[in-house]
Amino acid sequence: MALQKAYQTYDKAYYNSNDSLQKATNEALLNVLAGNYGKALHLMQSIDTVSTQTGYYLGLIHLLNQNYTEAQPFFEAAQAGKWASLNEMVALGKAGKINEGIQLGQNASHKATQGKWNYNVGLLYKKNQQDDASVDELSSAIRQNDLMAYRMLRGDVLMKQSQSKRAVADFEKVAKRHPKAQIRYANALVDLKRYTEAQHYFEQYLESDHRLFRKDALLGLGHTYYGLNQMETAQKYYRLAAPLYKKNPVALCGQANVLVTKHEYERAQTIYNRILTNDSTYLSARLGRGITYYGQGKYELALQDFARASSLFDGTDRTLADIFVCRAYANYYTHNATKSMPDFETAVRLDGARYEALAGISGILIDQKNFPQAGRYLSRALNLEKSYDKMWSNYGNLLLHFDMFGKGYDVFKKAIALNPANLKAQNGWGVVLLENDRLDQAKVLFDSLVRANPNVPYLINNRGIVNAYHGNRYEQKRDPDAANAQYQLAYNDFKMAMDVAPSRKFYNVNQGNVYRFWEQYDEAKLSYKAYQDKSALNNTAVLYAGQDNFKDAKYYLETALQIDSSHHVFQFNMNLLMKGKQKEFARSLARAVASADGTEGMFSDIGIKYSRDGFVTIYLYDYEYDTLHFPGRHYLPLPVAEYEEEFFIPEYDFKLMPYSDKKKTEPKKKSPNYKSQKVRLKGSNRRSGTRCPVFR
Repeated sequence: MALQKAYQTYDKAYYNSNDSLQKATNEALLNVLAGNYGKALHLMQSIDTVSTQTGYYLGLIHLLNQNYTEAQPFFEAAQAGKWASLNEMVALGKAGKINEGIQLGQNASHKATQGKWNYNVGLLYKKNQQDDASVDELSSAIRQNDLMAYRMLRGDVLMKQSQSKRAVADFEKVAKRHPKAQIRYANALVDLKRYTEAQHYFEQYLESDHRLFRKDALLGLGHTYYGLNQMETAQKYYRLAAPLYKKNPVALCGQANVLVTKHEYERAQTIYNRILTNDSTYLSARLGRGITYYGQGKYELALQDFARASSLFDGTDRTLADIFVCRAYANYYTHNATKSMPDFETAVRLDGARYEALAGISGILIDQKNFPQAGRYLSRALNLEKSYDKMWSNYGNLLLHFDMFGKGYDVFKKAIALNPANLKAQNGWGVVLLENDRLDQAKVLFDSLVRANPNVPYLINNRGIVNAYHGNRYEQKRDPDAANAQYQLAYNDFKMAMDVAPSRKFYNVNQGNVYRFWEQYDEAKLSYKAYQDKSALNNTAVLYAGQDNFKDAKYYLETALQIDSSHHVFQFNMNLLMKGKQKEFARSLARAVASADGTEGMFSDIGIKYSRDGFVTIYLYDYEYDTLHFPGRHYLPLPVAEYEEEFFIPEYDFKLMPYSDKKKTEPKKKSPNYKSQKVRLKGSNRRSGTRCPVFR
């Protein structure tokens, strides 16, 4: 206003008709300063003759009126140096001609622009997805003039490149200068998981009188409290932010993510469906809905959503370990272990304490019969999670596989303490009781288990083994009738187990043992041949040794040792066979059993203790592994806000145009003051003179 007043004084004093071009231009520029861009453009377009300078100003006014295509030719024609080229570059960028703008930025001279040139080129590179080049240009701009706008744009590009630490350094330097920078800084802190610091800056902004970025602060606090695992507070801020984001679904997605973390899958799915109905490309909602399907056991649907959101599975972000676990189990439960293993391994690499993934790997290895490795992974998982009974029972079953009955005793005891209804743990407990020479307790347990679960084959088979050992014990005590009664019970159990589960051929090995005790050798041999594994070979060798056929016995034992040279039973039997002292050894065992109650010697090798002929007869226990299910430690972080400002910086180098010549002004002549010369006589009437007649 002061400039306009001064200009009016200047115009009144110096304007003449030859200055109409300058007058129109100046009035247009004054309207620009007053914000009347449309009126300024009308004034400039009313000029008949346009000079280079006025054409350049017309280009600037077109730029202010967002007529970018119309502005560019004026800048190109002006050839007025660095600012004309800079403004032409801005016009090209604003018009969406990014590559042309970059080409101009690379080729034209740009000295002494205080960083503006490099800033605008950096923005063009950013819009062209050339982030590295953008950072280089912006760094050059900052070296010339460390302005807030330069820092903020470089911070935005660095955030886009996932270089949050560098972005924080930029935002921190300008955070106190403007609320916009403060919000950017807080968002970058959220991305670095520095939630407490971010919370301080968001709350500080909300306490201020500034309101332009209120929704950003509310949303940021939602992210912050979610990261701090304060779900109720996070939900509150997401709900406050949601109405302010009419088109952006991020706050709604935040609400759903909180519900997923709380395992309220159906409510979360309703929100995700609402988001995806409006925007099917919103991947965060797609991923979240996949987790809800997983939590509800709808694994095929979960995998479909995971496939659509695959770009969000970032193998470098340790907070995303859970989504890899969920996808891995979804594939595992749908019998695609090949795809499961890489996801489990990624989850373990991201979070070494992710026991769900360690247990998942053990499950795959068990299926692959790689039991040593399975045991190692499951042991690691149990060191991290000690309250899941199925993990303990699976680990106990692995110990049974390696005949580690002593260690299995404590493991199954732990599993049953956690869940007495765990049938697989009870089965393992019965086996270790048997191997602990607690035959009577084992029999009572298996009788009750089979009575309650008459169609579970592994319980029936294992009860048959308990009955067979009872028969061995009675036989050592020289009670053949009681021994045969137990053998008959064992035989019935093995036959019943085979009827229930005919695919489990190894039950034949146990039944073959009963035939051998009954001296029905042909039937025993047929039973062993029905499942010709290393255990059956050992038992066949024992059968021949009992008939004093040492040649065949040695052949079968050697074959068994070729399969498993470290097996302690095979080694024991071969050593006894070669020494030929098995009968003497059997008599000493019988005397030991007859003189004791059979409860001493915890964890002794029951196969030796109750041997009829000195050799160890192998029984094949049956057990099943549980498929593990975990509730999920869900964490679905939303990306922090990305700012896509088209904040080009032109140079509005307007200058008022002086008039051509000053007007010549003559000094005013002062006229003298004269006294009246009229003579007035005394007594004369002041009203004198001719009176005009009145016409009627």
